[in-house]
Parts: sequence; C-alpha cells; structure tokens
Amino acid sequence: MTDTQLIDLIYPQNKTIAIVGTFKNAGKTVTLNEIITQAHEKGIRLGLISTGRDGERKDVLTNTEKPPIYVRRGTFLTTVESAIKGENAGIEIFKVTDYNTPLGRVVLGRAVRDGYAEISGPHSSITIKEMCLEMQRMGAELVLIDGSLDRRASAAPYVSEGTVLATGASLARSINGVVEKTMYLINTYSVPVVEEENIRDMAYNAIDMGKTALIASDGSITFLETLTSLQSGDIISGYLKEDTAFIVLSGSATTSTVKDILLNKKGAVKIIVKDPTRIFIPAADYHILGKMGMELRTVEGINIIAVTVNPYSPEGYYFEPLKLLDAMRKAVPHIPVFDVIQGGKKYADG
Repeated sequence: MTDTQLIDLIYPQNKTIAIVGTFKNAGKTVTLNEIITQAHEKGIRLGLISTGRDGERKDVLTNTEKPPIYVRRGTFLTTVESAIKGENAGIEIFKVTDYNTPLGRVVLGRAVRDGYAEISGPHSSITIKEMCLEMQRMGAELVLIDGSLDRRASAAPYVSEGTVLATGASLARSINGVVEKTMYLINTYSVPVVEEENIRDMAYNAIDMGKTALIASDGSITFLETLTSLQSGDIISGYLKEDTAFIVLSGSATTSTVKDILLNKKGAVKIIVKDPTRIFIPAADYHILGKMGMELRTVEGINIIAVTVNPYSPEGYYFEPLKLLDAMRKAVPHIPVFDVIQGGKKYADG
C-alpha cells in the first residue's frame, strides 16, 4: 500500500487547477491551505487567484468565522487594494488591473513574507484565464483558482486543467445526504465528451460562433436563428426531425429547454453543451429528465482530480470523520477522496 498526497495528483500533471466548494463552509479554504502547504514542502512556486473573495476572517454575509488563507513568501496572488493590510503578508504590487470590484481594483502582486492574505479576483472566465497566464509568465509553476459552485467559471476547461471538489457536513444533515448531493455534482461534472470526433468538431465550431445547431444522422448541420439556447426549447422543437441525432446548445442546458426538446423529439437525440459548467439543471429535475431519455454530452470535459470531505458544520453538528470518508470513497471509487480537516492528507491507494 502506498501513500499519495493530494499535491501528487495535482502537479506536475496540471499547471492550473480550481478548488470548488459544493456549499458554504464545505472545507474549500482548508483544502486550499492544505494544497498550499504541500506545494511549499515540495518547493512548488504558486499563484493564487479567486473568482470572488476569500481569506477574510469573517464571512461578510453570514458573519461567521472563516479559516484564513496562509501564503508563503514568493507566492503570486491577486487581491484588491483594500485587502492589503500591514498585519497580513506583505504584498509587492506588480500590476493594478482595470478590473473593479465593490472592494476596489484587483491587483496582481507577490507575497514578500509568509503570512495571511485575502485573495480576490475577477468573475469573468476570460480575465481569470489571462491573469493565470500572467502569473505563470512571472514564474508561478502551479496556479490555484479559488472558486465555488455559484461562480462556475473556475472549473471550466477553458480556465483550469483540473478541479478539486470540496464537500462536507454543511451540505446536508446526514452522511447519506452529503454523499447523494455530492454525487449529483460529480455526475454533472462528469457528463461525457461527444464520442465522434467529427461531431465534436462541428459542435465546437457552432458554439464558437454562438449558434444553436441540429446535426442529422448523415452529418448534415442546420443552424437555428436563436439568439441563445436559453429558454428556446420550443423554437428548437419546431425544427426537430426523425433523423436529428444531435442538438448543439450555444449556451446553457436548463430544465425548460431540455424538457421541451424531450417532449418533442422524433427519435433518440443527444444534447451537446460546451462543457459541464453549462448544465444548470437541479438534482430533482435531472433525475426526471433522465427518466425521459435525456442524454447530455460535452465538447470539453472536466477533470475531477480529487474530492475532499469536511465532517464538521458551522451550525454545530458533525459526522464521525471515518464514516463520512468511507461513505464518500465507496460512492466514488474512481476518484481519490481526502479528509484534510483531520490532517488525513494522505490517501491510501488500494
């Protein structure tokens, strides 16, 4: 039996990864700190960026205590001007960006000493990608993107090469509930890529042009005059034929759009979106649509590197750590699961 650390699954295989929490207080920041510590022990120079704000001592919405982010000297990071405080890690500012937030402009800098820091950044996936590349040009060997499910851009393949999913007791009041809700997210993020290369290329081109399209079984393609696929299931349905094999959505897959398609399809059809972050279907609807014959595919898949579990909820309840860990490992035997809260930072293979 060998022991593998989380960082060993992340680097050097990936240069940019997202840490995404399934819910508030699911253990995302603890996971981020653990990866930072392990990277430091291996001498990996990091870049840190957030799709919102993290590292503040108290949640500005719930007023609950939050674990701070501890950065090491030489770490590149993005933050906002108002978050650069004397008691935190000193920040050498390299660039003041044009991106404004309610807390001030986003700046790109480097920690000049070990200490706590607030990480902030843009919401736009294009801007996140640009800033990740900029940190890499400055010397960051691995960039960690602090994200969340309500800011899905960080997990998109365009932005990051892999995702670590942080889940825990705050998601549900029972272990079964946590596992069930986490599995829904994993299943959504694991929607398969289109098998046929020629269909994938056609779908990619359609999405790149911002077009909704129908692909027939003979490979012919029809572009539809819809501004977006959002809420346009009824329009798409009017064009469905018996030989329609694929429907390419230029935007997101929502319950209403997919339901309209399934109710009007003439035969087996697969619905294609750019990547799993474009799927916005609640768990209950996902199950119902699956029974109706929903088959989703993506042009680009998400690489789930690992899952971390947090047995404690800030609401005062907790689970027996090993029971939660074992339940999650049994539910996703194909994905390594870590308990970073208990200091169990090693996952035993086998």
